[in-house]
Amino acid sequence: MSGTHPPLGHEPISTCHWSRTAPEAHPCPVLEGTTEADVAIIGAGYSGLVMALELAGAGRSVVLLDAEQPGWAASGRNAGHIAPLFWGAKKTPRQIVSAYGDDMGGRMNRMIAGSGRWLFDLIDRHGIVCEARRGYLFLARTEASLAKHHETFAEWSEFGGVCEAIDRTGLARHVNSTAYAGGIWLPEGGFVNPLALSRGLAATTVRKGVRLFGGSRALSARKDGPAWRIETAQGAVRSGTLLVAAGGYADALFPALRKTAYTVHCGVLATDPLPDKGASILPNAFPVTDLDDKAVFSPTIDAEGCLVVSFLIGPGDLEMRKALKICVPRIAKAFPGFSIPEFKRMWAGKFMITPDGTPRLLHLDDNAFAVTGCNGLGHTIGISAARELAKLALGVDRDALNLPLQQPKSLPASGATNWLLRNIAFPLVNRAG
Repeated sequence: MSGTHPPLGHEPISTCHWSRTAPEAHPCPVLEGTTEADVAIIGAGYSGLVMALELAGAGRSVVLLDAEQPGWAASGRNAGHIAPLFWGAKKTPRQIVSAYGDDMGGRMNRMIAGSGRWLFDLIDRHGIVCEARRGYLFLARTEASLAKHHETFAEWSEFGGVCEAIDRTGLARHVNSTAYAGGIWLPEGGFVNPLALSRGLAATTVRKGVRLFGGSRALSARKDGPAWRIETAQGAVRSGTLLVAAGGYADALFPALRKTAYTVHCGVLATDPLPDKGASILPNAFPVTDLDDKAVFSPTIDAEGCLVVSFLIGPGDLEMRKALKICVPRIAKAFPGFSIPEFKRMWAGKFMITPDGTPRLLHLDDNAFAVTGCNGLGHTIGISAARELAKLALGVDRDALNLPLQQPKSLPASGATNWLLRNIAFPLVNRAG
């Protein structure tokens, strides 16, 4: 048994791994002609779908537009991990309170602490079939690291979060490795097939009366009297309120969003089903993250028993040979003696991060708002921010929201920072893991 590289030569495929077990996509017709709605939403990822569901549940008429299909972008191409915490910049609850004040900071913390629970309840309530699995493990390589991280995670208990430190003996029930001294168990974290969740949410919104159109890229958005008019290639929507939930894909339509967050590119590798369905390394198939890795090492075992691993992308890293150079040493270090299987599929996506790791609710214009900055945690941070934007569209006073409403503000040297992240920082941390 060794940690050598598996055979190379497999090229990335155009459809991501999750389509193997995700349900068929709900038919999303192209928008044709002109229609009207109380609210128009651009982007049918998690954020747009959850906004639509919340608004439809409150009796609003909603039109939801996507340039492709629900789950086509980051919402269907991520690694499926659910972690109810601020992680984009590793912010602790106390740091959030210090930055935003006792009232707003406390509400933000409580919102995120309950975000995993809320998502699993939503999945159960609507019967969404997406391989949902509760439970998440953060791994520490040394006793000192475990103690330090447990102190940080324990801060969440003040705001309704739940975590438990697990020593080496307890960890052995979940992770077959001598590389870790213990871990932090989050019972309200977990895993989903992200494409299945996207498609399930899409089908649910349609059942609730949302008019969902795929292949309908918004080409322009302008005021038309008191309303907004959103033009597509074959149709248009007039609405009283416009919500933008297209993440890193809305820049062309709304240039004000272009520099409000940094862009992170992430790749994912997957094997075919392992002979033992992954029991030799993760016997209970809980997703894990290495707290002491300088970059990202977050393996999991999916419903088929495939090993799935995500990684940050530097220049040219979305090439199987280069991706393996990033991921294989991490797997070998995490699971000594594990015979590393051949990876067959690779795909990628991008998401937006903010300097303080918190999402942004942005006021674009009269009755036009956007959400950005899921910080790589779309299942928790991204969905939580979307719910707040839906409240705003329903007329909730902005002072009652769990996130501040801000004007779009360009980050200093955003172009240079994006270049540095992609070309310098990510390659360095990938080598330093």
